[in-house]
Amino acid sequence: MIRILLIYIVSAVIILLLDRKVIQSLPKINRWFTYIILIVGMFIFAYSLQVKHIVYGSVWISRWLGPFVPF
Repeated sequence: MIRILLIYIVSAVIILLLDRKVIQSLPKINRWFTYIILIVGMFIFAYSLQVKHIVYGSVWISRWLGPFVPF
């Protein structure tokens, strides 16, 4: 699991290095969203590797919104 997670981290760093000029030219809020999306993706990837019973986000949302659907 550590090896696969390390591959993800290295690929994220490579993406940041290759797009460094583009990311620096973005407004500050867009830079933060870029970093947040990469970090959240890493946590989701690590969760899917670590847990045997994965709860998908769409299933969780459907259970949460289920009482509000009329059919």
